[in-house]
Amino acid sequence: MKIEFSIIDSHALLGEEYHLTLDADELLRRMDTHGVETAIARPMGAELAVLNREGNDRVLQAHKRIRGLVSVNPWYGPKALDELKRCRDLGAVGLFLHPSRQGFMPTDDHVRPLLDFASQANWPIMFHTGSYVQSDILAVGEVARKYPRLNFIAGWGGFTDMWFELPGVFAEVPNLHLDASMMWGNAISQIVRDRGAERVLFGSAEPRNRYGVALECLERAELTKEQLRAVLRDNARRLFRLP
Repeated sequence: MKIEFSIIDSHALLGEEYHLTLDADELLRRMDTHGVETAIARPMGAELAVLNREGNDRVLQAHKRIRGLVSVNPWYGPKALDELKRCRDLGAVGLFLHPSRQGFMPTDDHVRPLLDFASQANWPIMFHTGSYVQSDILAVGEVARKYPRLNFIAGWGGFTDMWFELPGVFAEVPNLHLDASMMWGNAISQIVRDRGAERVLFGSAEPRNRYGVALECLERAELTKEQLRAVLRDNARRLFRLP
């Protein structure tokens, strides 16, 4: 696929988790190979679940071409908010929450202070979706309806257990966006056709997935040049407030 503009990757992972590992230097090498100018990266493994400061420092200090999608475990309460304030001052561009790994439901009351902070910081919030039962995309949709001025992103698009819920949720929740990093061409094209290209973000899910695979899936979606530009660059630039 020939692309004549820079690409923004809206979902990469840095750190270690079981058999997966990726550091900033290797991510930059893969970005250069596939014409990716900027990557939005979040922590993984223990640095996502419990060692939040270490994981956030990893993504915030990675490189000027890698922007931090930081995370905190909502069970940390006021300490979680203090960490988000620190990350905001260090240039974080959004909040990532993983209900399955961090042990909560999106609708739990103790998550609300984090959502309120993200709203004040004008951050988008990406929820991991697809692992039943905590990472329920229907629960994320319910939360998004309560914060209509806040942009939500369905991380991995409900992969693997709940992708079939996407059309209904996206029809009802206009401030919900799709991270297409683990999706296939037909699913991407259906959301673009029914809800518009402005609702979809290109992501790699490196190292869980690969740039080559994600770009090939997007090519199979058979988007127009204008739609492709929105998905590969413009939507991420708008949501993450990138220059």
